[in-house]
Amino acid sequence: MVNLRKIGFLIFLVISFYTFVFGKSALLLYKGSEQGYGYNILMRYVAPEFTKLAVNYKILDVEDSNFSYDDIRKFDLLVTCYYTPSMRNAKAYLKALFDFLVYGGKILIINNIGALTDISGMNHPTLRELNSVYNLLGVSYTYGWKRVKPDRISVNDVFSSNVRSEFKRERDVEPFRRIGAFAEPLIQVSVQGETYEMAFISPQGGMISYGYLFDDNGNLTVDLFRILSRLIYGSESDFKVLVVGPDNFHVRKAMDYACVNYFWLTNMPEYISQFNVVINFGDSLVLGSEQLNRYLSTGGTYVFVGRGTIRKFIKELKISARVFPVPEGLTIPIGANVGFQEPLPGSEVLLSGENGEPLAWSLRLGSGTIVYYPLDLINKIRRGLFVQTVFSSLPLYVQPIINSISIQLDDFPLPAYNRKIDMITREFGDITDNDFFYKIWWPMMKKLGKELGLKLTAVFVASYSGDTRWPYNFQEFVNTPEQKQALLELLSEGYEIAIHGYNHIELMKDKWDEAELDNVLRMFKVFLKQIVGERYIAYSYVAPNNKIDEFGVKKLLEHFPTIRYIGTTYFDDTTISEFTVFNDSAVVVPRTVSGYYPLNRLVSLAVLSIMSLGGFQYYLHPDDLFSEDRNPEKKTWMEMYNTLRTFLTIIRQYYPFLESHFASESGELIYRFFTERPFIKVNGQRLTAILPIGWHLPKYYFLRTAGPFKLKGGKVIYSYGNLWVVEQFENVMEVELLR
Repeated sequence: MVNLRKIGFLIFLVISFYTFVFGKSALLLYKGSEQGYGYNILMRYVAPEFTKLAVNYKILDVEDSNFSYDDIRKFDLLVTCYYTPSMRNAKAYLKALFDFLVYGGKILIINNIGALTDISGMNHPTLRELNSVYNLLGVSYTYGWKRVKPDRISVNDVFSSNVRSEFKRERDVEPFRRIGAFAEPLIQVSVQGETYEMAFISPQGGMISYGYLFDDNGNLTVDLFRILSRLIYGSESDFKVLVVGPDNFHVRKAMDYACVNYFWLTNMPEYISQFNVVINFGDSLVLGSEQLNRYLSTGGTYVFVGRGTIRKFIKELKISARVFPVPEGLTIPIGANVGFQEPLPGSEVLLSGENGEPLAWSLRLGSGTIVYYPLDLINKIRRGLFVQTVFSSLPLYVQPIINSISIQLDDFPLPAYNRKIDMITREFGDITDNDFFYKIWWPMMKKLGKELGLKLTAVFVASYSGDTRWPYNFQEFVNTPEQKQALLELLSEGYEIAIHGYNHIELMKDKWDEAELDNVLRMFKVFLKQIVGERYIAYSYVAPNNKIDEFGVKKLLEHFPTIRYIGTTYFDDTTISEFTVFNDSAVVVPRTVSGYYPLNRLVSLAVLSIMSLGGFQYYLHPDDLFSEDRNPEKKTWMEMYNTLRTFLTIIRQYYPFLESHFASESGELIYRFFTERPFIKVNGQRLTAILPIGWHLPKYYFLRTAGPFKLKGGKVIYSYGNLWVVEQFENVMEVELLR
């Protein structure tokens, strides 16, 4: 039995790169003994279609002594074309095909599987070996080949070639039966009341049996481009994005966090009409190409990302109401030179500089839309701004969101030292830090949370000791009796208490000896039982200094397996600063907002986070008042509190749909967000969001439409005029545009 907990650290890679590819690849296989039969068909009819699709391909002789089945695993799609049914080591070949399918590969078989018998005359495959492959392709096979004169041959209209096929000669038939719900017939043969599936396609591949790739006149019967496009890029109704150009990490993460099904190529393929959105990185936007005109005529959205011909220093930018609803007067700090391109006549400006510079814009051309976006505006915190600028130009789309805000009181309850600190005594008179933390700061936080309907998660730190070797003790906790009182109060009043650790030393490999860390975590667990008892279970952890590495996560979850939420920061690449799923339940959640001021910074960071994921994590400390780096302007507590109150009030009033959660609740929602991605399909005026049975409801979305719509399986919970917040309460939700 494989230990899932041991391999849990790889899970996020699957999530993060589920849709990301830097070019697809295909392997074409033929038999050299067949005197060019398979080779010629593959090179004449299949290879050119891969070129159009910008798919890298390689063609190999499966009978070559240097051929290894390990070669197959390097590719996304395998296309075989054999005339003869015999293969050397036929069972081993079928096992290689089986393994390829099991690990996510796809197979298109032309003519026959090529391994019905073993060339040795012994150890032939049985139906069990054959169906181990066929069943994964969505069909079942039984023996029963015969030659017939068909009564009727039907070719699927969606995949038929542009030449009317003629079938008058006798044809071979075999009993293939579709068993997969999503296996579709390509060619069906009717003979004396029986129907034979002689060509089919499924999500895992397909087959075009012998004698059915060509008609009596030698013309192709099916559209190989459409078939291969389906296998490479998915169904025509799947919402998908093509990105063309050099790798850009922030755009990749923007697509990941928006749960977009996207493909990344270094060069533009010949045909792009199968994509709802095409994002192209380049030097300058040039209109008029036949390819672009053809794409726009199908209603596509073409996004050009570049530096343009104009370059200016932009202090801050303004966001058009079409892009995203933002509080009145909000500007996004930039403080950098930005290159951009002058809008084309008739364009709508989407993002502008403080002096009206048209930084990003869109233009409706025919049935499609062009969007220009400056490359210099793309960075980590502005990923959501890029996504919303693109989505705002789509006629119909839903973006999954978390719909959650979580507020962490970092370092609370905390040790205090009965110090009389100038920043406190100047404002409040002869009181200590103990008095400020527990008699002023905490009561005001509690009252504010209740007034605004906000759940607060306390992040308990027992000691500020720098000890990383025994002996360890909790004397700072003992010397601060208010800590224990606050812990018991939090517990009795239903607040969540997250753990910060025994002390404020990061759980990182370069900070701790492994055995010492094991002992510290065991000790801290025992200490918690002594103080708050068995009724307390730790579900959330916030990393000291917002830093932790995989070693630290592994150790933490070994000793606190109930942890669901691990808090870090979005702005430090020396830690895990991306949303990351570990094991079967825990998720690293980087906070994007912290501190008490300036107000515009707090609001802009929150809004940019809402644009990206539909929520944010907010941290604040009780000792920020007298922290030089967190209160550089030396504001009074009441000044800081008033800014904090204004910030939270703005968010609650302008984004009332956002639900407030404890850290562990938010962590659970974020975990589901990344592991239970909806399947989004757009077919003309209809969009469908599908959640498999067993996945959690409700699900939330930002909905964009070009006009009035009808909603089934969901409901609108808030509207901004051009953006709707939607709750999905059934496994299938449909949005239909009304014309």
